Amino acid sequence: MNKLNVRSLKGMKDYLPNDMFLLNYVKKCFKNIILSYCFNEIKFPIIENSNLFRKCIDLDYNLFSKEMYSFLYYNKFNLCLRPEGTICCLRLYLQNKLFLNNFFNKFWYIGSMFRHEKPQKGRYREFIQIGLESYNNKSFLSDIELILIIKRLWKKLDIENFLILEINTIGTLEDREKYFNYIKKKFSFLIKKNINYLNFFNKNIIKYNNFPKLIDFINEKSLINFKNICNKLDFFGIKYVINNSLIRGIDYYNDFIFEWKNSLIKNNSNTICAGGRYDKLSNYISNFSIPAVGCAIGLDRLCISLKECYNKKYKNNNINIYILCSYNEDSRLIGLIISEEILNCNFNKVNIYNYNLYYNNLNNLISKIIKINIRILIIIDKKEIDKNYITIKDLYKNKQKKVIKEDVISVLIDFLNI
Repeated sequence: MNKLNVRSLKGMKDYLPNDMFLLNYVKKCFKNIILSYCFNEIKFPIIENSNLFRKCIDLDYNLFSKEMYSFLYYNKFNLCLRPEGTICCLRLYLQNKLFLNNFFNKFWYIGSMFRHEKPQKGRYREFIQIGLESYNNKSFLSDIELILIIKRLWKKLDIENFLILEINTIGTLEDREKYFNYIKKKFSFLIKKNINYLNFFNKNIIKYNNFPKLIDFINEKSLINFKNICNKLDFFGIKYVINNSLIRGIDYYNDFIFEWKNSLIKNNSNTICAGGRYDKLSNYISNFSIPAVGCAIGLDRLCISLKECYNKKYKNNNINIYILCSYNEDSRLIGLIISEEILNCNFNKVNIYNYNLYYNNLNNLISKIIKINIRILIIIDKKEIDKNYITIKDLYKNKQKKVIKEDVISVLIDFLNI
């Protein structure tokens, strides 16, 4: 019988230890920042009712018709893996009546989203997003606050000089309806059934010199709002580029939209963060009208950008202690005892790895350990057991000591300057 060739599914990604370290590093930086702005963390289910997205997303849009992972549940309900977080967050907000409490209008979340689309660099069929949503505030200053939060994250990660903020206004839903009707009349020869007109506009504005621009159909109030946003971005010293061709793929957005792009990547996979205002979305699924603005950060693309911007491999920089005790049961027991004694001291940023498998060549094993960013190596081998001492190596400072078991802690304190 042939062995089963077990591999991950197409478009799904395995996260290796260094991947997880970088992901957790970004999440930690973000969490420290977002908590200072008093955004509340929430969590919603991975599985939602498909009708939730059917009501919120135009059926012409590929997200609903082609990209959602949906299935029939007990021949009664159409369920799906969540394709994005904004709609889920709004459903949570409305269902739990959080709009009745003024202290619960700003939220953030992190989790996997699922879309059956063509995999590309940094975008998988299961992808991780951080989302921010701000409700019940019509002021454009809510839009500015989101920009300031994300800008602060880029500064913390030291990548702000590599990113470009593109902004645009797409007006109201009524403005876009007028625009779409105009396109239907003037460019009927290009129109196909079931198209997304914003994507259609984006593809053809470059091809045809006389192709109408959305900006020419936008109402005066939206234009003034956009001008105010630009003025405030100037006030806070945030650099931006106005891109009148910028759209959002999902058509529930209105007025101000934005994207942060990696300037080092010259293709469609360079968007790291995107968002905008969606004041009418709540009307699709409830009897309430909740003005809102939000954005999402693609963590996979962000981590790739971090590596590309600095051309280095991110590793765990905590003080790692590697205990090598593979001679016999006695040596492994001593290793466990020493490990517990070190942890009982509550040293800051100390991680301990106990290697207790048999090995053939000690020198070869040590040469491999040096490559994985270990600071301290503690060896309890046959020679150490026979002579009743323990070898401690500081691989960063290239020094070592042979000590009795009772002196291990004091030597570590000396080596690490604790």
